[in-house]
Amino acid sequence: MGDDKKVKGLDAGRRKSLGVIGAGAGTAVASMVAPAMIRNAFAASPIKIGVISPLTGAWTVYGKAHISGFQLAVEEINAAGGVLGRKLEIVIGDSKTEPRIVVEQANRLIRQEKVDLLAGTFSSAERNAAGPVVTQSNKILLYPTFYEGQEKEYYPGVCNKNIFMFGPEPTQQVWPHMEYMMKKHGKKFFMIGSDYAWPRVTNKVTKQKLAELGGSVVGEVYIPFNTPQYESVLRDIRSSGADIIFHSLTGSDTVNFRRQFVAAGMNKDFTLWTVDDEEVVTSGLGPAVSEGTYVSFDYFMTIKHPNNADFLKRFRAKFGKDALVNTVGVAMYNAAHMAALAMKKAGSVETDKLRAALKGIRFDKAPQGPVTMRGDDNQIVVPSYLMKVRKDWTSVTDMFEEVQSFKSVQPLPARCKLPL
Repeated sequence: MGDDKKVKGLDAGRRKSLGVIGAGAGTAVASMVAPAMIRNAFAASPIKIGVISPLTGAWTVYGKAHISGFQLAVEEINAAGGVLGRKLEIVIGDSKTEPRIVVEQANRLIRQEKVDLLAGTFSSAERNAAGPVVTQSNKILLYPTFYEGQEKEYYPGVCNKNIFMFGPEPTQQVWPHMEYMMKKHGKKFFMIGSDYAWPRVTNKVTKQKLAELGGSVVGEVYIPFNTPQYESVLRDIRSSGADIIFHSLTGSDTVNFRRQFVAAGMNKDFTLWTVDDEEVVTSGLGPAVSEGTYVSFDYFMTIKHPNNADFLKRFRAKFGKDALVNTVGVAMYNAAHMAALAMKKAGSVETDKLRAALKGIRFDKAPQGPVTMRGDDNQIVVPSYLMKVRKDWTSVTDMFEEVQSFKSVQPLPARCKLPL
């Protein structure tokens, strides 16, 4: 294990006003004016948040958990009275797992729906597509997904003062566990990932630490989306002399590769460490394909934290006893609550004030334990867990065995012009 009135005042004001009206103009006038005053006090327009989720397309498997975390948080915030006397309202946009659709949806939500801010997008490609939109419109984007970290060459998708990162980056998700993995399983890595920014930059950052610890990369390959067959890649892995397969494939490519990897018997010869296969994907793979795999994230449904037990009770009450949530769903949950805290702190939803208030905001009730938004680079500070998938698991309750964890991991500073 690792390191460890307002309503009362409003009522009083309303009574005083009604008393003055009654004394000065009679009961009949008061009876006409009072309903209008009450409507004005409680009918303030909602704070509108545009949520972009992959509800259809290649990453639909992630979409349900992605949006459900935000929905639960908004329900909780509204049940507690909303923010600044206003309810939060979600306006949904389906990304269809396509960056060009993200651009369309972000523009629609901002220009037509008049949302106050955005939350979501899933992949780095989607976030990068939204970057120019939130820059030009000066709107905040709350981004939830584990990602590659911030490199200035990918601006405005990262290194953007209007984008706040609620998921871990490689120096939080991967670096804390590399020494253990290398001592336990060897120093030669074969890297396989999908062909876009997240795997490529994640591997670039991972290689820095690997070299520092005396390891090496004996193979590196990036796979186009929706690749059905992996015979040639499996041959390359077999002949590489690798100890650890470092895996950052996504979506259906994860399923195709992992099934063929196990069918070839290679799971007996190599250790596989994935930075993608959380509860939703692992459930889809099944025990025979996933057992023995290492997985690292900031959150798992089985972590032992009082906040998590309470969160899961509420989550299952809303979405059903078998509903799944993952690191991204929890990041969406945290993002909604932290945005609400920032609105209260700022006294406004105006972008510049909200941006300033988000910096340094802390959320003590996060499911994985207290988390903080770092001010200089808009990066969340979260725990880090390394898990191993159990043999013959039957559900998420017995899927993962904790190997090690760190209570709070400060990532390296973003590779941007700081502060953002």
